[in-house]
Amino acid sequence: MLRFLFSALVFISFQVEASDAQLKLGMKTLKGLTGCYIVDYNYAETESLKEGYVVDKRLYDIDKVKTVKEWIYSEKISPTKIRIQHVLFATDLNGKFIEGSELKHQAEDWEYNASFLYDFSAPSTWIVKNLTNTPDLWTRRVTHLDDGLRYQCAAQWNETTAYPEWSCDNYAPIPGREYRDMGRKDYNTIQRSTRIIAYGDNWLERQDNIKTIDQAGVRTPLAREAGKNWYVRLPDSECTPIMNFAKPRMEFWSLLRQVWESVLIGDRDFIEKTPAGAPPRFSKISEVEEAYYNKSLSDSTIRQSAQDEILKAINDYRAN
Repeated sequence: MLRFLFSALVFISFQVEASDAQLKLGMKTLKGLTGCYIVDYNYAETESLKEGYVVDKRLYDIDKVKTVKEWIYSEKISPTKIRIQHVLFATDLNGKFIEGSELKHQAEDWEYNASFLYDFSAPSTWIVKNLTNTPDLWTRRVTHLDDGLRYQCAAQWNETTAYPEWSCDNYAPIPGREYRDMGRKDYNTIQRSTRIIAYGDNWLERQDNIKTIDQAGVRTPLAREAGKNWYVRLPDSECTPIMNFAKPRMEFWSLLRQVWESVLIGDRDFIEKTPAGAPPRFSKISEVEEAYYNKSLSDSTIRQSAQDEILKAINDYRAN
């Protein structure tokens, strides 16, 4: 009996130590992804998966006619949760800042031992997936430009490789680079295979994706795509233009995140809609940001007003 109890205690101690190591590894790695970077987004189709479809030979190369840089900063939400916020701008090929190129890009909400995630299952539809039976995972939620849902996936950080890696497969909406920049309308979802490698000063996100037509509940593979987001660290001074844009807005962005967190509590699935004749939800929330980012959100009345307008925009574009 004593031998059994001793073995059980050793096993529990090992589990606690392993969990603690995974938490520390994740937090340390994620904080290391922050800073100023020059970014290379590069994607190409490699194979047709649907009879009659001809591979699109265009290469998506964001730096072909300009140089894109990102300032990435973190916001620690709790001992087990951290937000990695990307803010983007561009320079011309001579290094001159392009006015109007500033953009609050995607955020990555990383949470260790999350109890649930929102699993994208069909266009405009995310279902709540319980994670309580799969502990010690880092959940990555990649957000829309207005902090709304895009896709989530849960996996461990691997420390047995030469550099920390995180790999995960998930279903997701069509990327903005495809419908916005490439004008694609022949598919609407994508099966993602993501691998993040943290090299220290630089980091890489590799993707092996399948462009998919999701119609009436049937998923039809269209084409395979390979690509990468390659982040090469620069001195912080290289990101001064975007820091000047972002810093006055960070308090509003924090409030926006908090409002979304009050909505995405795992109590029900999330189904989006766009009211007839209305612009995208991103445009409505951008209007709220422009109205409030330069006001004192420490004033409870102003803060409540901004919060109410954000919540109204979210609910107006929600179908359930």
